Amino acid sequence: MSVAKRKTSSGETGEYHYDFSQNGKRYRGVCEGCTTKPAALLYERRLKEKVKVLSEQKSVGALVENFKRELTGGDKITLDAAFELYLAKPRRKQPSVQQQQINQSQWNDFVAFMHETYPAVEQLDGVSRTHAEAYIRQLRENGRYLRKITYQRAYQGKTVVHSYDAQSRLSGRTVNAFHKTLKSVFAKLQEEAGILYNPFEFDMMDNDSESRDAFTPAELKLIGDNFDSFVRPLFLIGICTGLSEGDICTLRWDDIRDERWIVRKRRKTGAALEIPILPPLASFLNEQKSVSADSEYVLPEHAAMYQTNPSGISYRVKSFLEGLGIQTTRTGRNRGRATSVKDVHSLRHTFAYLAGCYQIPLPVVQSILGHMSPEMTKHYQAHADREAKEKYLAKMPDFIGHSEVKNIDATGNQIRTELIQKIQHMSHAQLIKVVDFVERLNE
Repeated sequence: MSVAKRKTSSGETGEYHYDFSQNGKRYRGVCEGCTTKPAALLYERRLKEKVKVLSEQKSVGALVENFKRELTGGDKITLDAAFELYLAKPRRKQPSVQQQQINQSQWNDFVAFMHETYPAVEQLDGVSRTHAEAYIRQLRENGRYLRKITYQRAYQGKTVVHSYDAQSRLSGRTVNAFHKTLKSVFAKLQEEAGILYNPFEFDMMDNDSESRDAFTPAELKLIGDNFDSFVRPLFLIGICTGLSEGDICTLRWDDIRDERWIVRKRRKTGAALEIPILPPLASFLNEQKSVSADSEYVLPEHAAMYQTNPSGISYRVKSFLEGLGIQTTRTGRNRGRATSVKDVHSLRHTFAYLAGCYQIPLPVVQSILGHMSPEMTKHYQAHADREAKEKYLAKMPDFIGHSEVKNIDATGNQIRTELIQKIQHMSHAQLIKVVDFVERLNE
């Protein structure tokens, strides 16, 4: 039996039906949309061909591999074209130009590895878990595949090309950064490329990278006694606010509200920040208004350098610190490359450390620093309102050139002492008012 219309109580069906056998199995159904016999015969012939191919598959894996484009509706995307398509995909937050260049460099290294090691794989859907694991193993054991790294930076209105030799050993943090980028590319293009599973969907390395150290009080005192005009603003703003290097350098006058608050979003995470301005910082900002003139930035020189040559900020600060005998780098346990442990970013760690020493509650500190990734932290931050921030930040000590503030006095002895000192300088009329007020409190 081939194709035919079926009889019904009112005559026959509008569409033809097919009925055939393949390898002992019977297939019956409607030739969808076919109201003429030639169209129905063509529909049946195509269906027979597909069933024949399906019956020849020897395993589930072969079946999925040969029919994944039909299953997913994906197109052919080459490794070389993938990253440009990835950048064009919509996302919650658009990465900066500098971050795009970093991610592009990471992807290019993977593509070079694939072209040389697995030349037969040209398309995205041809990359398997085996290929992905082999590349991550390359990073862990030998570093980048491309040994010469080149990049471009804008400098004084011109594009300057820089290059350097890749390190043979990478930290766990750096390997994970590559892993994260590659996993993200495949995830964004998974449906479009007809990929059934992400080849980089496996565990990342333990992060064994060196973390920044906090400056000790002695180091802060040494730094404060030897400030130069470039370093002083960075440390003063950083120690009073916990802002990152990029947020310090790009701080705008529009971020200063009522001369009492810094209100802005973190460049890195987009987290909203509300930071009270402490007296030392308020004094500096008043001085700086005449220096910055009509610039939108609080620190025009630093903003210009950060936007064109951000590594220049770190270089200037590290040179200053090393000139004071403060060690700024440390060699990691499993790699020969020295990593930075003390620089501008260390001021965030110092801020958190000092806040802990002076018993400032964790939710207040986390709200100011903008750490919003752990879920528990988000619950804590709900309690860090403006009044709490002003109250506790006022207790922070000052190690960089202004009078030191005493610790929080849980017993109230400090308040009593201050009250007695003020009473000794009051007039007779003021003392009468104080006595009346105290008597009312005791009623």
